[in-house]
Amino acid sequence: MATLRNRELLDLIVGSISESGWNCLIIDTNKPFRLRIYDKSSKVFEVAVYIWNCTHGGGTKRAADEYRIQLTGVIPQRTAGVTTAILGWHEGYGVFAGFDIDWHINQNSQSPSIQIKEETLKAAHKKAFSVSQRQNGELAVAFRPEFLVDYILNSRSLHEQGISSRDLSLLNDLSTANSDCLADKKNIERETVISTIARKYRAADFRGRVLSAYQHRCAFCGVQLKLIDAAHIIPVASEASTDETVNGIALCKLHHFAYDRNLVSFNADYTVEVSSSEQSRLAAKNLAGGFGSFKKSLLTAIILPADKRDYPSTEYITKSRKIRRWTP
Repeated sequence: MATLRNRELLDLIVGSISESGWNCLIIDTNKPFRLRIYDKSSKVFEVAVYIWNCTHGGGTKRAADEYRIQLTGVIPQRTAGVTTAILGWHEGYGVFAGFDIDWHINQNSQSPSIQIKEETLKAAHKKAFSVSQRQNGELAVAFRPEFLVDYILNSRSLHEQGISSRDLSLLNDLSTANSDCLADKKNIERETVISTIARKYRAADFRGRVLSAYQHRCAFCGVQLKLIDAAHIIPVASEASTDETVNGIALCKLHHFAYDRNLVSFNADYTVEVSSSEQSRLAAKNLAGGFGSFKKSLLTAIILPADKRDYPSTEYITKSRKIRRWTP
């Protein structure tokens, strides 16, 4: 299994922040890596990240199912005023392992390392998130890259001791974490964390299925370029919305925004339509510049998934146009 160099680990973090739906600026390329993370709402925070490859190591003396990160080069310390994370990356499973920084401050033995069981890494690969307790009582958290920011924002609560078996079960199978099972929980902070991560899991699951169905191409114009969103046909704010693949369509950033603004739509025959009434409203405000080029970029009919079972539901298309108040 390949291991990543420090620059590659930093690139991995930057890419994972993007997958999490955030942006970042790199402040310091020395370990711990310092990054300023921000989103569209202008929420900003800084993080210091210690990260090493998660490998087996140790030869025959180490248990076959035990992996570890080797704390080489620096001694972990909390960075004042910013969130500090200590991570491992397992290239084979494509997941991070997160550890409680408070357990490892000043850890500087002859061969300092932190262990994690393979079953925790494997579970995160399969189910997006996994929490297990190490022999010393520390909680280890493994997760896919798209959960990196959620982990960083909620690491204190996730590593908090005294986690109930119920909470542990929910975090290890986010598909079961719904409003009903969370309603009577006593730990409000952890309830909020689990709810947040569960929502992210459902959104990531929907996104993955829809983008895969459309081969990461915009259904309106065919562009890829990693500029594609998974849009809900019936808007997610509607009670009638679902996270079924047939209620999703892959759209580039431009056409997603145009779709939500009712400038463009598609009907139950999968034909792409442009709203003349919306064009007229924009022209009246002197905001119709580029409309001709915009219209030329559109296909006659949307690109459809290879699997007919993933085709947009005609029922959902019709219902969506009513909910969105589409006008030709």
